[in-house]
Amino acid sequence: MFRSTEVTMLKILARMGLALLFAAACSGAWASSDGAAGARGNILYLNSYHDGYSWSDDILDGLRGALAGHRDVDLQIEYMDFKRYEGELVSSILGDLYRKKFRNRRFDVIVVSDNNAFDFILDNGEALFPGVPVVFCGVNDYHPDRIKGRRVTGVVENFDAEATLRLALRLHPKKSRLVIIGDESVTGVAIRNQILAATPRFADRMDVRYWSRFDIDELRSRVRETPSDTFYFFIPFYQKIKGRFYSASEVLEVVAANSDAPIYSSWEFLLGHGIVGGKLISGREHGRMAAQMALRVLGGEAVENIPLHEATGGRYEFDYNELKRLGIREGNLPSGSFILNAPRAFYEVDRGLFWTIMVSFFLLMLITLFLVRNIARRRTAEMEMEKQLSFQEILMDTIPMLVTWKGSDQRYLGANRYFAEFFGLSSPGSLIGHAESGIPVLDDFLRWAEPLDRRVIRDESPIRRLRRSVVNARGEARMLEVNKVPLLDEKGNVMGTLSTCEDVTKESSLEKQLLQSQKMEAIGTLAGGIAHDFNNILTSIINSTELALLDVAPDTPAGIDLERVLKAAQRGSGLVKKILTFSRPSQEGFQYVKIEDVVRDAVGLLSASLPRNIKVSTHIGVDLGTCLADPTQIHQVIMNLCTNAFHALRAEGGRIEISLEVEELDAEGAELHNLPRGSYVSLSVADNGPGIPTDILDKIFDPFFTTKGKAEGTGLGLAVVLGIVKVHKGGIEVSSAPGLRTAFTIRLPRADGADAERTLDAEQARPGRGRILFVEDDEDQLATIPRVLEMLGYAVVAACDADAAMELLGADTQGIDLVITDYDMPGHNGVQLARMIGGVAPHLPIIMVSGRELAMAAAEDEANIVRVVLKPYDRNILSEAIRDVLRDNAQ
Repeated sequence: MFRSTEVTMLKILARMGLALLFAAACSGAWASSDGAAGARGNILYLNSYHDGYSWSDDILDGLRGALAGHRDVDLQIEYMDFKRYEGELVSSILGDLYRKKFRNRRFDVIVVSDNNAFDFILDNGEALFPGVPVVFCGVNDYHPDRIKGRRVTGVVENFDAEATLRLALRLHPKKSRLVIIGDESVTGVAIRNQILAATPRFADRMDVRYWSRFDIDELRSRVRETPSDTFYFFIPFYQKIKGRFYSASEVLEVVAANSDAPIYSSWEFLLGHGIVGGKLISGREHGRMAAQMALRVLGGEAVENIPLHEATGGRYEFDYNELKRLGIREGNLPSGSFILNAPRAFYEVDRGLFWTIMVSFFLLMLITLFLVRNIARRRTAEMEMEKQLSFQEILMDTIPMLVTWKGSDQRYLGANRYFAEFFGLSSPGSLIGHAESGIPVLDDFLRWAEPLDRRVIRDESPIRRLRRSVVNARGEARMLEVNKVPLLDEKGNVMGTLSTCEDVTKESSLEKQLLQSQKMEAIGTLAGGIAHDFNNILTSIINSTELALLDVAPDTPAGIDLERVLKAAQRGSGLVKKILTFSRPSQEGFQYVKIEDVVRDAVGLLSASLPRNIKVSTHIGVDLGTCLADPTQIHQVIMNLCTNAFHALRAEGGRIEISLEVEELDAEGAELHNLPRGSYVSLSVADNGPGIPTDILDKIFDPFFTTKGKAEGTGLGLAVVLGIVKVHKGGIEVSSAPGLRTAFTIRLPRADGADAERTLDAEQARPGRGRILFVEDDEDQLATIPRVLEMLGYAVVAACDADAAMELLGADTQGIDLVITDYDMPGHNGVQLARMIGGVAPHLPIIMVSGRELAMAAAEDEANIVRVVLKPYDRNILSEAIRDVLRDNAQ
């Protein structure tokens, strides 16, 4: 019987070999028959990019190759050039162009490649080409609902980033830092989202960075300075850097020339320009598949009946030169990998002979494997029974979860070793046959779990994802997520329960941090908007009051009242700055400082003002180094925390402890504290007061939340502290044990550097000379600021918006020495006005004023904006800014 089966198997394998040979010989003939025979019609191909961009050129080659045998098919090619020009502007222009160009032309199908063309045809297709079916390819981050109900099909650009990253980590086990290099285009962002979706699977093995904004010199510098544990993932893009367009291959070659780190990607056209390789997708294949779909439409098939191609494509391809440079053996690569630039192999001389030998060898291997498998199966069956019980025990003990199982009588039948170690049991067996353990902490948990077990048995349904806070054998508070399922016997009856508990302390902590971060971000956005409006009002009040004081004697009742108004406005400005501190604190005063000096100054000031029943003690470590920080803001943090501690101790007295130490955060500690790995200065302010109630512990950092009386605080103290710590790239935590110890711990990143120069206060206003164009849409400021400038000696021309300013400037370009413009204006904002002025008077300096700090970032790219002044400002600040700008411009 066995011999008969073997002979039959050999016959089957022989037939399989002949079938493989026949398939290899006929594959070319089959390939040539793809598509719709006799198809005819007009195809419009919308290419998102430009002629010469390798990816889309490959797509076009694939299209042409698939259409080559169809002489009655006319291919109209349109390059949309989105890589080099602004998307919205190009879309508008192309829409008008295609409307006029093709008004008398009828297309039977439209083929689009990449996201820009895909978005354009979805937005404008029905208006420009009503009823024409669409076939797309090369589209990233695809969402099916976008084409629901539309006559659209195509090929989604799904690349296997996870496979490439997994391969890279296997080939380079010492690499733990991934840098993704790309751009901020529509396609670049879509590709980045696809890559980032794969990275969480490797979160414990690598740190991910993304580079998108740089010039070539900066890129060279970054690449040279990256640590040795870095490897790269390159996204194809076409970017303008310092007025010149760089293709993806050019930027890639710069990276490869300046780094020994391995570079991986997912696009075939980058192979040979510096990447090691990866699982690469082909533009030609995308073009070929899109052409075949278009031919099916021309052949009469409805586009709705042609299914989308969404499968992850590509094959493993590598550059032999890069493999050799990095010392990667071909044997470590996935089987079937294609290697570019590899030395010629012997089989390339006679492919027919080679494939004959390979198929014969394959058949022999199958026969051998079949025989070995029969022998191994018998041996495996003999060993399986012996290993089964041992394996189950080892498996239960190695699972990083607390596992127990009990019978219907609520007595425990077993537990794993992790459960025993967590609660301090001598062994898992000590719990078997008992309902309690004799350990108070564990018994409390078991009594809590008993009603749940009874409910599972009664309802015959599982209970999942219940959370319970418990204390482990080391006295640590841990959060457990509990799942309970019924245990069934061979007849399907419930005989007990199986319980698993996962330690989710870290996840629970991160969830709380995320909720707090989201809440503060929303409040900060609201506060920033309110502060902006207040700044406009205060600017008008301050400058109007200063003008009025020039017309009134200071010792008169009116003069005294105006001084009071000015002081009130300045106090309002201080309140606005406090609001902005917790919403978007400024880094303007940052310098390299020793935190211990700031602590000593604050403690000296604090000690002199505290009552005798409150003692202050300090512990400052050695070799703390420096931090990049604003000493004034750090001083404010210490004073705010110590003031809160004083309010908690003033009734009964007590002690305030301030400590400063160096703390190193490893990967686990960094994840727990939601901070990057590295070295930190840890500042702790603790007191032994009554503590903070647990029900308000998660609210204390909210703006305007306070437990004090109306006359004692505004509720901004801890919100300001949180804002300052965040802008210093640090973290803050609070712990409270009522009656024992309440501590706020702040961690600030250490940095190497020298003391920076301190910024000077604004000088008193001094007169000057020159002609100024002042642009402001606020009527109050438009009425007051020109008068302030004229009082300072300047000739002023005022305009209420950008268009009026350009008319005045066009009439007298040479007569204007300086332009002062607001950022927020209807029509064109201050940055757009600066660009318009740069076109007619490129050397004319501009000062931009704004109540928003984001205006400073917006002005960085405009060379003619030489100074940004934040509202509210007075004539002293404005005078100093004008004088500095005119002096620098004269030089």
